[in-house]
Parts: sequence; C-alpha cells; structure tokens
Amino acid sequence: MVQDTTIPDRVVADLRDGGSTLAIRWVFPSSDGSLTRLQPGTTALGRDPGCSGYLPSASVSRRHAEIRWVPGAAPTLFDSNSTNGLFLNGRSVKRAELEPRDVLRLGDWIGILTSLPPNAPEQWTFQEITKGYWGGPVLQASLAPARLVAASDLPIIVQGETGSGKEGAARSIHGWSGRPGPFLAINCAALPEALAEGELFGYRKGAFTGAERANPGFLRAAQGGTLFFDEIADLPLPIQAKLLRAVEQREIVPLGESSPVPIDVRLLAATQSPLRQAVVEKRFRGDLLARLDGLTVTIPSLRERVEEIPFLFGKIVEQHRGSAALPRLDPLLIERLCSHDWPFNVRELTLLVRKLLALHPNAVVLDHRVFSEGLGAETGLSAPTPPIGRPALEESGRHVADPNTAAFLTALRANNGNVKRTAESLGISRGRTYRLMEKIDSLDLGAIRRRDGDSPTGSS
Repeated sequence: MVQDTTIPDRVVADLRDGGSTLAIRWVFPSSDGSLTRLQPGTTALGRDPGCSGYLPSASVSRRHAEIRWVPGAAPTLFDSNSTNGLFLNGRSVKRAELEPRDVLRLGDWIGILTSLPPNAPEQWTFQEITKGYWGGPVLQASLAPARLVAASDLPIIVQGETGSGKEGAARSIHGWSGRPGPFLAINCAALPEALAEGELFGYRKGAFTGAERANPGFLRAAQGGTLFFDEIADLPLPIQAKLLRAVEQREIVPLGESSPVPIDVRLLAATQSPLRQAVVEKRFRGDLLARLDGLTVTIPSLRERVEEIPFLFGKIVEQHRGSAALPRLDPLLIERLCSHDWPFNVRELTLLVRKLLALHPNAVVLDHRVFSEGLGAETGLSAPTPPIGRPALEESGRHVADPNTAAFLTALRANNGNVKRTAESLGISRGRTYRLMEKIDSLDLGAIRRRDGDSPTGSS
C-alpha cells in the first residue's frame, strides 16, 4: 500500500524555498528550549554524545531513536530498540510519520516537532511581554508588527480565539506606545444598548432620569491613553454609527451637551472571528471596520504554540503558588499538557493550574495523574470525548460529532489502519482519532494493517 507521506502545503512550500526548516524543540527537562535540527537523511536521538539529538539522561538509551527525512516529505520516526520505548502524542510507537506540533517522548525528554527559520537561535527566550503576560517566539513573532506601530495612533484589531490572550496583547501595545494616559477595557458583549451611549460618550448630570451625577464616559476617561473594545462585534449597531463619528472626527458629544468635546484616545478592538465576516452578516458596519482596521494582529491559539505550553504552565504555577516551594513537574504531565487540544487556550490552562494547586496545596511533585483530575476527565490525554450527538470542537473551529464505534472501525479499515487518513475521512483531528481508538479495548491496529497487506509500522 502506498502511504501518504505529505506534510501540510504551507510547511512544504517553506521548506522548498528555504524559508524554514524542521527541528525538534526540547521543552523538558531542558529549560532553554534547545533545538535538534533535522538534516536530510538520518538524525539520531539518544544519550550518546555522538547523536545529533544529544539527550543526557539515564532514562534515554544510547541511540534511542532516529528520524529519517527527505525535504518535501514527512519525516519518519523510528524506535532504535530503546529500553524505555518511544512515544508520539502519548502513544507507544515503533515507527510513525511526523507532522509539525507532534509531541515526542524519549525517556524523560519531551520534544515538539516545529518548523522555524533556518537561522533561528539554538536557544529561545520565554519572557514577560507585559506584567503577567508571558510568551515565547511564536507569540512574540505574532506581536512584532504591533510593536512596530505601537507608538503611532494607528487603530489595531486583535483577533484570536477565546482565552488566547487578546487583552494581554492589547495591554502590551499600550505599554509599548508610551502614551501617558490609562489603559481602559470595555466588554462590548456586556454593554446593554440602552446604556451603551452614555457609558461610551458620557453624560452631564440630569441628562436623563437617573443621571444624578455627571459621567465622563469611557472615551473621555481614556484621554491620552488607550481604550480597548473587547468583542467589538457585539457592540449594538446604533452605537457603532455613533462610534464611527467619534473615530472619524476625534470628538464626541456627551448626552445632555450641545458642544463637541475633543478626544485623544488610541483605539484597540478585539474579536474572536474576522470582522469582515461580521460585515457580510450585517452585524458590523463596514465603514467602521474601514476606520478601525489600521492593522490586524492574530494571536495564535495555545495548540499553535505547543512548545510554549510547559514554560507557560510553569510560570502560572509560580504566579499562583506564592511564596511556597514550587513543585517538581513529571515528564508524563508535560507530555499530556502538550498533547491536549486546549479549546479555551490560556484561560483553560490557568484554571487547570489553580485547580491543581487548590487540590494539592502541599504537593512536592505534580505528576501525570493530576492532569485528568484537573480537567475533570477520568482517562486519556485530553478532556473527555463528548457523548455521541454532542458536538466536539475541532482545531478548525468546526463542531463535529464523534462517530459511533461501528462507523469509526469501518473508516479505520477502509483506510487500512492509516490513522491520518482515517482522521481526515471522518473530519476529526488525529488526537481525537487516537482517543477514540483508546476507548475500543478489542482494537488491534496491527491486525487491521496486516489484513490489508500493510506492514504494522504505524502511519501518523
């Protein structure tokens, strides 16, 4: 059987034109995120100093594994008869094709397959971008354009999934801007239409029933600083029309006043989905978008920056542990953190840390057993698979119901046990495919492959 050895078109194109290369980013126990770059041919991984991927640990065999790679095709991982086994995305493998963001475990070493510029440094910096807002190279690169224009008054749209850190990005932009005024955030989804005009533009005392004192409104309160419209697509349409004039004229007319008041405010807006789509759906004014979209910055989801997860987890633990000694982290816990889908991103990770520290306040070690406990799951590498009929959130953002066991096995057999193609045929992720396989006790993947004339080598 001819196996599918392709990797995503974007990655292939980058590799062919020299724009990027593939590497293993070691995220544990290394604290510097060191790299093993894949070379055409064979890259050896082990504790022998002669290995390209030198992993000094008694839990790693001298030549633990190797990766064979021809640029333009998927790298293939092989177990070199290691003592402690080779694991890919939490599953024991002897041979498997790799894709960017795959999680490898060799002994107590955890690595992430990543694509990166050919001149990327061997070590990286995971730093505090603004107070309490941490990020590594992936997040920093996403914010780089915003940093370049931060000192201007150009409006910026910050786009990203829920919990990905849009407000942290907005606070960073404000900090880089050097503006002396305050940073204020307004949740547009929680702003009642009846009150929105007064809350935004202000009002004088007695302007309407109940206005017992004057209110400057958000736009004047942020004078000289930055006003951040969180989930701006939820702003009522009549208020969008009034905001349009404020943005264009740089002045407002508070309720009860007749004279315009000049404002000097930097506007930032956040959205989970492209505002152009909201314009098409007539939920957002196109003329307002045209005035707000000076620059759009997309915040990567947590699963798009897998290599940053262990460092971010450690920083959140440090932040919430206070003066108490920090617990040691178990390699299997790191593996599970990196293999989870994180549909709610950094917010979900933060809540997990808080829950674990509350349940285990005196823990010396946080091991893999607390992961499922923290997520409310009984088993598996991720949150529990929803019951049949309940939609599951896939990486594409689509909601796809899990297939029943019979349909899943039919698809697996139709694809000769190829996990990658089975996932594609069902419209689900490979991670979810593996989790469905784990639920079927009688499943013999090797038998399915051998029955169809395929060698039991693993596929993805």
